[in-house]
Amino acid sequence: MLRRPLLASERVQVVLQPSSSGRIPLSRPTIEGVDRDSVLQVLEGTTLALGPKTRELEERFESRFGMPAALVSSGTAALYLSLRALGVEGGEVITPSYGFVATAHAIALAGATPRFADVHPKTGCLTLDSVIRAFHPAVRAIVPVHIFGTPAPVDEIVAWASERQIPVIEDACEALGSERCGRSVGTIGSAGTFAFYPNKQMTLGEGGLVVSPHGEVIEAVRRMRNQGRTSTGLEFAGEGFNFRITELQAALGLAQIERVDRWIERRDHLAARYIADFSAHPGIETLPPVPAGDRRSWFAFPIFLENRSTRDRVAASLDGRGIDSAPYFPGIDRFPPYDSASRVPSDLPATRGLSDRGLAIPFFPGLAEPDRRFVASVILGAVGSVEPRMRPVAPPSAPSEPSSR
Repeated sequence: MLRRPLLASERVQVVLQPSSSGRIPLSRPTIEGVDRDSVLQVLEGTTLALGPKTRELEERFESRFGMPAALVSSGTAALYLSLRALGVEGGEVITPSYGFVATAHAIALAGATPRFADVHPKTGCLTLDSVIRAFHPAVRAIVPVHIFGTPAPVDEIVAWASERQIPVIEDACEALGSERCGRSVGTIGSAGTFAFYPNKQMTLGEGGLVVSPHGEVIEAVRRMRNQGRTSTGLEFAGEGFNFRITELQAALGLAQIERVDRWIERRDHLAARYIADFSAHPGIETLPPVPAGDRRSWFAFPIFLENRSTRDRVAASLDGRGIDSAPYFPGIDRFPPYDSASRVPSDLPATRGLSDRGLAIPFFPGLAEPDRRFVASVILGAVGSVEPRMRPVAPPSAPSEPSSR
């Protein structure tokens, strides 16, 4: 790509040192005194699993989403139990290859085969067109992913799928707080799933959530998460597992949910600052704005460089300056056993482009502005768009949390 010379007003000065003496992590949970107090309160009692805290947190989510909800052990468990509760036991499930591998693992565990469809080349989300092109008579469900918190056009996908009696399970594990056409993501399909790993908008340490407008789906999820138990006694029906959460996790969640909307706003602010830093510089792309009526609740902040070589060079520069980053996301179909799964079109061009160019950079509510500016300036320096300046040093940041569900 040919680049025009940058105007003086477009140049960003490099900050040669961060505000912290330790590494700047990719992600870090916000844990404060109120979180510790909430967890310690549980330890002073005798109920440590499936107790009043779990039900209280479920009720908070039911109030937030306006439909029944069930807490489970992880986002992966939430996806698996949703598929099972909706009767998916085989066939194929349309889902993107661009994303975290947990989605494919859940589909495979349910006895189905992922049928990978391509994504929009700018948003990374499934589109109705990509679903239609990937459709096959063996398809039993569709799992769109609201990747990075970007709302996928699930309303369009659900309308098309409902005519064919195909359930749509929304993978909203990265998208708590996102909206599509004014509706919370996760509430538009037959079921929606969320995750609470430490790098998410809020955390339970580990944990997941299923929401559904169909009460029988949530009843099935609650039964299966607890060994198929149908009552408080030793009565069981059908398959079951131990996909419960503890009261300690629920207590942490009850403390976190009080502040999650504040943290989502903080993520909005950080994203806007990064976008402002990179917007005038050729060779660095960020996610596009969402349509009017939609809302993106930022999970991570990826940038997209010119090619894999540039991406790797920028990552090496960040690492050399004590800054964590990660290639978000390699295509799932590149890894066994999914490298032999169905995918249409076979080369998934948009997936390949995003996977080769994408790099997630430090992004979490507690990211200090001097550290954020340092990250941006190292990136700009790596692509040759900056002039340097020194900055003072302050106390270290905490370690990073890797991506997971």
